[in-house]
Amino acid sequence: MGISGLIGLKATVLLLAFYLFRQLGVSLITLPLLYASLVSYLVAIASLPAVNLPLLLGKSSDGTFPLWSLIIFGPFLLFVRSFAPLRRWKSGEPLYSEISEGLYVGGCPSSLEHLPPGRPAVIDCTCELPRSSALASNAYLCVATWDTRAPQPSQIESAVRWACRKRSQKIPVYIHCAFGHGRSVCVMCAALVALGLAEDWKAAEKIIREKRPYIKMNDLHRKSLEEWSKHRLSSKRDGASGVSSAILAGN
Repeated sequence: MGISGLIGLKATVLLLAFYLFRQLGVSLITLPLLYASLVSYLVAIASLPAVNLPLLLGKSSDGTFPLWSLIIFGPFLLFVRSFAPLRRWKSGEPLYSEISEGLYVGGCPSSLEHLPPGRPAVIDCTCELPRSSALASNAYLCVATWDTRAPQPSQIESAVRWACRKRSQKIPVYIHCAFGHGRSVCVMCAALVALGLAEDWKAAEKIIREKRPYIKMNDLHRKSLEEWSKHRLSSKRDGASGVSSAILAGN
């Protein structure tokens, strides 16, 4: 179930709880339940593939959330920030995996102890989780994307170029989302191709799965990678370096 379905279901449960407590005459929590339900419905709509508006949450390029976002979307942000570490703990899966020398993919780190070694540059593929204060001194790039959704080809290209620059400087790169299963894997596939470590994104996915067996790229991730790959091949035929600037201007 994608994020739209999951959050939509949560919104419906909250709305039913609002109705039940209202019928019972318990008025103290009815308004918070109604508010949380409406916020969840808004997130469910904004995260639909046809809408795909991660900027709704207001996460900035430095990984922080403005006060207005914390106030308006507080119920949703609190939910995901509580759910993510609980799910990681329950799975027992390592927070991150080293895919190739200096290249790591995984979940959102909460402290320096949870980061790969070598003070890595961090590519954050979440739109719902804040940048940890422990990462304040690490080079950072935000590729804001909804959970279970895919970065746009232009976002993938920007992230890949950034990662390649860091690796050329011998700086490790850590690409993460909430759990290191989808969004971050999508970007890592492209990075492996751009760095010459995989022939194409399909081969890159196999390489990653060998090191991190529980990855879960979906059709949206694969479609975005396919589009990125087409532009990349087109730019090579045109003699351009990297992916054509058309991919960056088209989104």
